[in-house]
Order: sequence, then C-alpha cells, then structure tokens
Amino acid sequence: MPTIAPFESTHLPACRAVFETIPDWFGTPASNEKYLRELAELPAFVALEGGAVIGFASLRPHTPEAAELEVLAVRRDLHRRGAGRALVAHCEAWLRERGVGWLHVKTLAPSSPDAGYAKTRAFYRALGFAPLFETELWGPENPTLISVKKL
Repeated sequence: MPTIAPFESTHLPACRAVFETIPDWFGTPASNEKYLRELAELPAFVALEGGAVIGFASLRPHTPEAAELEVLAVRRDLHRRGAGRALVAHCEAWLRERGVGWLHVKTLAPSSPDAGYAKTRAFYRALGFAPLFETELWGPENPTLISVKKL
C-alpha cells in the first residue's frame, strides 16, 4: 500500500511524468498544466511507493460543506493496486477533519462511449460516489457526469 503525503514542489516533475503515462485520460496539455500548477495552490497529496511519486490528487473546496476531487492520477502501470483508493480515502479523511460533508467528482459521462472512462466511473461508484447528473459543462463533445458522495 502506498504512503500518502502532502504535495511538495519537489514532487512536480514526477507528477508531470504520471500524466505522461495516462494520455487516454489526460491528453490535453493546457488542462494538464493547469492541474499541475494548482497542486501548489490547492490541498494536494501524492502517493509514494519506495519514495517515488506514483500518483497524486488535489481538492477544490467550493463551500464550507462541499469540495471537489479536482484531479486524481495514478501511473498506468500501477492501476488497480490501491494507490487511487488510498488517495481518495486520504482526501476524504482530510475533508472530514475540516467538517466538509460532501465530495463530488467530474468524469466523462456514459453518453460518451469511452472504455477508459467507463472504468473510471466504475472506480468512483465502487468508492461510494453516486451519479448525480450529466451536463455539457465541458461542451457537447465531452458530456460531463457529476457524481457525489456524502462523507
């Protein structure tokens, strides 16, 4: 099981390298740079294995009661080994400690047939997130599913 630690600026190159392993999910350079820049601005955490960054996550607080899982990324060769679950569990505990009761996440919606995102939605569903609604937040070519979890 990986160790979860607060993000530090020295982790940035390794986080960038994580994105490079998962272009099917994170293939938009401008968005990736935004996520990477925000690691230093938002509550953010890294998953470490043997001292090396294998994944990361950040949170965007929206209100005192609710936050968003802004980004979650794990090296492709380490998918399904617990790093994503550990990062989400850490984020949830961090939010609960601060009295936040709701967490939501955005993914590509099921109306867009993408096998990778079908797995992503199944992952969040297995962690207790419930699909709330679909929107065109990312444009009609990228329908967005909002899923929510009571913490």
